[in-house]
Amino acid sequence: MSETYPFYSEEEDGMSKREQLEEYFSQSLEVDTLLRLCPDDEDTIYQIVDLLVDTCATNRKMLRIAGDDKPAEVVRSRFMKLNADHIQFVLKCLAENSSPIRNMKQYLLASLYNAPTTMQLVYQNRTNHDFAHGSTRG
Repeated sequence: MSETYPFYSEEEDGMSKREQLEEYFSQSLEVDTLLRLCPDDEDTIYQIVDLLVDTCATNRKMLRIAGDDKPAEVVRSRFMKLNADHIQFVLKCLAENSSPIRNMKQYLLASLYNAPTTMQLVYQNRTNHDFAHGSTRG
């Protein structure tokens, strides 16, 4: 098993690349836990997993994320580092968004790609705002 690409070849275990990715994301994102914590978001959670699998299984060399072409390996690497906290963050951002989303697939790809780098900053900003204004957020 490779350090950089944690999937066996199809010949080794009989699983397709897609099945391996589905299994990987199901475990790494703790989908069962997410479904218990966010039962109203079940369809969205499964759609996110499918989008991650589709994107990571692509044979394309470049992928468009937030209007920029990025190497597929960079996108794949970032997506493979996502966890349940990142998915909950994206779900919360979706729920709080009141603007119409014209291209949901591209919106989700950008949100998922940026979640690891923006999640902590967003939470810190909210905390700073709440302390500055004396409010408590539930």
